Amino acid sequence: MSDLGGGDSDDRPESEVMPPERPRIDADSRARTHLANERTFLAWLRTGLSLLALGLGAAQFLDRDLVPGIPVTAIFSAFLVLGGAIIATIGRAHYMQGRSEIDVGGFRPADREIAVAAVLVIFCGVVALVLVLLIRFRG
Repeated sequence: MSDLGGGDSDDRPESEVMPPERPRIDADSRARTHLANERTFLAWLRTGLSLLALGLGAAQFLDRDLVPGIPVTAIFSAFLVLGGAIIATIGRAHYMQGRSEIDVGGFRPADREIAVAAVLVIFCGVVALVLVLLIRFRG
């Protein structure tokens, strides 16, 4: 191998001489990705706050004695408030994980977090349906 620089020649393959370069990401693209991550976090936060507000509203305005001896409204309200707090917490964790993954150039989708959020919302929907039916047929 010819050495144009005048130094010692190296018989090692080129991949061993120089470390592989990481793909370059321009600053604008990285900034857009971080902004998208922040918008996603805000969506998680809005969903959590909506569930919190719905839980407080249910506790305030729903009839407390839908099923005698069973605090259905209190349980439903507490579950909504707890679910809202869990969703906001999941959103923050997903944001922080996404932020660090964007910085290092590797991003993984949030499969588990999305599944938990979906199960919480589906459960709230089923319980809300039961409450609507109890309220409708009670009167």
